[in-house]
Amino acid sequence: MIARIRTSFVHDKPVLPGVTMAVLFLSIPNIFTTLWPRIDPRQLESFWIGVGLILLPAIFSISVRTTLMLWLPFAALIPATMIYTLATESPLREWAFVVLMETDHNELKRFWTGAMVALVLAPLLGWFYYRFVSRHVVPNHRLGWLSRVFVVVFSLIVPLGNVMKMGWEFGTVTTQWKFSATFPVGPAVAALSALNIRNGLDQRSAITQNIQVTPPAVKSAREVYVLVIGESARSASFQLNGYARETTPLLAKTAGVLSYQDVIAPATVTLMSVPLLLTPATAHRIGRAPALPSIVSVFKRAGFHTAWLSTQRKHGMYDTACSIYSNDADESHFLSGNFAPGVGTYSSAFDGELINPVHDLIANTTKNLLIVLHTMGSHQHYCERYPPEFNHFPSAPAHCEGDLFTGKFSQEQITNLTNAYDNSIRYTDWVLAQLIETLKASKTVSALYFVADHGQNTGDSPLLPFAHGSATPDVLHVPMILWLSPDYRAQYADRAQALDVHVRTPISADTTFHTLIDMAALETPVLDRTRSAASSSFAPGNRMFRDLEGMLIDYDEALKRRDALLAKEKAGQR
Repeated sequence: MIARIRTSFVHDKPVLPGVTMAVLFLSIPNIFTTLWPRIDPRQLESFWIGVGLILLPAIFSISVRTTLMLWLPFAALIPATMIYTLATESPLREWAFVVLMETDHNELKRFWTGAMVALVLAPLLGWFYYRFVSRHVVPNHRLGWLSRVFVVVFSLIVPLGNVMKMGWEFGTVTTQWKFSATFPVGPAVAALSALNIRNGLDQRSAITQNIQVTPPAVKSAREVYVLVIGESARSASFQLNGYARETTPLLAKTAGVLSYQDVIAPATVTLMSVPLLLTPATAHRIGRAPALPSIVSVFKRAGFHTAWLSTQRKHGMYDTACSIYSNDADESHFLSGNFAPGVGTYSSAFDGELINPVHDLIANTTKNLLIVLHTMGSHQHYCERYPPEFNHFPSAPAHCEGDLFTGKFSQEQITNLTNAYDNSIRYTDWVLAQLIETLKASKTVSALYFVADHGQNTGDSPLLPFAHGSATPDVLHVPMILWLSPDYRAQYADRAQALDVHVRTPISADTTFHTLIDMAALETPVLDRTRSAASSSFAPGNRMFRDLEGMLIDYDEALKRRDALLAKEKAGQR
């Protein structure tokens, strides 16, 4: 056996230097994302997967030189990939291509310099790669069996082996594939996925037209529904939900407010979560969301005037997957602008700037209304999410910085960040209270529905403190708050009663689509009343969510596993 291994190694030894250099050259984007904008050992996984994928065709008896030449077009893409990562501090994913398809030439001007550099470097790097492989890789050489085993391990077994991990603190084992984030396969996968998404977007107008919706036969008054999508709001930081600090003093004394106690986000990041709030798609089949009707399109077909107002930007790291549904509305306005480069400081309009447009819509529109408000809420940087007068818990912006990915915070930073986060929640309390007062003054059958896309870790979290994306209870447990006007309760008493009853029912936020449509008594084939908290037949079932890598996890099953592990640990300590 040792002799066979030695023979296989000697067989491949003459080509190892050239092949190694060529593979490392193609792996530059993967090495780069491992080291920048921060050293991230987890990205080493993508590097090894990339190595395996580059050489994968060679296991089928294709010569090594031919295998490497297959990647020549991608060698020319290295400058563009790296420039994109430099500009956005993010790997090239499908939503980057969607943005490029949707953004006009004026917004793309800021990328012109980078694009010109990429265009100049692309042929030079392509030529260099071609010359190197031609000169330094032996022609017609085929990998020995040992090298083929290594290639299979890197490209297939690594994703299934190294990526098998204990999911969060609940003890769930999950599997995740990183092909879409791995160069050189990643850009191709992302482009194909973007085309699929784009096709779904192009069909959204037809989707709206084809929905069958029947409003109630008799309505005694005008109706106004306001859906507020929160950002990075942690349920445990709401005074309404038992938090010791006064973060929701106004809502706490507002009559008619319902605060749901056990609500789970359908995903740990905005890009996946919001489409699941707005459409009947579930975490099982999240990819269907772009091709499904949204809350907006259903209300629009029912004769409501629909409006989308956002303090997030239309294109960028946070809102891209969500703002596509703004196209379903009769009108949409992005108060912070249309384009957001990078993931650093994300300046935006304050959420309070949404209040006057809501007032104007109600005052100047005679039709029934659905208004969707997509807020910046409590997204980093917390100090930028509220006006100075809301610095109730003292926090200095200069001390609200830190490395979110290494958790290297001083005690002073932890105190300031915690205070700033609580201030952002207190500002959300004020915004929601003002919206409720606006609805009260309208004298309509009205309701306000607030739910966050995901939560946020505390500074004590071992996983991404003061950030989200990790599958922790603080990220997944989100606030859901409803306010029903007296006129609503009178007109829809049975639905109001069901909403009251389910305040402590375990709920997934992906029931928002069905609940809000049912609240308005709209009849449509896409409504499932077993997933509506406004129905007496509500039966939400197991709550599934997607983690940062898109893996599907059963939250309630994970809770059981965690409890079993804790019980086992306690028994062992005795």
